[in-house]
Amino acid sequence: MNKLGLCCAVALSIALSATAQNNVTDSMTTSTPPLVENRSPHYYARLEAFKAEKPIGRREIVMLGNSLTENGGNWGIRLSRKHLRNRGIIGDDASGMYARLEEILQSKPKKIILMAGINDVSHDLSVDSIVTLVTQLVDKIRQDSPRTKLLLQSLLPINESFQRYRRLDGKTNLIPLINERLAKLAHERRLTFLNLFPLFTEEGNDVLRKELTTDGLHLNEEGYKIWEETLKDVL
Repeated sequence: MNKLGLCCAVALSIALSATAQNNVTDSMTTSTPPLVENRSPHYYARLEAFKAEKPIGRREIVMLGNSLTENGGNWGIRLSRKHLRNRGIIGDDASGMYARLEEILQSKPKKIILMAGINDVSHDLSVDSIVTLVTQLVDKIRQDSPRTKLLLQSLLPINESFQRYRRLDGKTNLIPLINERLAKLAHERRLTFLNLFPLFTEEGNDVLRKELTTDGLHLNEEGYKIWEETLKDVL
């Protein structure tokens, strides 16, 4: 290869390397969260069930969340509201909720009551990463349905003494840190923030009260009564 050919080859190699690097950088700084594939069969079954329902209307309130929300059952009855949909899915996390927003936002519902983050804690994500994912979820809702009133709820406490969810071991103290950041997020985005956390903790610590839970994470009916009465006061 002559000198001119060698120089051209080197220049092309540098250009391709720079392009590849730019593509990597772009993918890392994207405003949308990574969407995790191969979710549970229950996740996809719930999506199919939602599709089979009458579409969400403009007058409706949507409860968006994970198992804590889904297991609440008929929130319309709980909150004495006619137009209310339960869009909780057991095991769901912030990116999973983001991935299914279109079904919820296409009709621009009146309100969304959001709880997200505890399953992200079980995925061993940092506080910063969890708050970033929730922020992206919040911003997507506000971008695609700006007239929808968004109520952001805190995470609830856990009780590790039940020894049921090993992936939450040692993470009791992370939850107040996340909640502090979520409160700040709500303030910055001018959202209503509902701090449920202190209503469920033992006196003097951050542990979920045993009489309110079935397994150290999920609520029993006594726990749901506290939640629903608190929501009634802010709706």
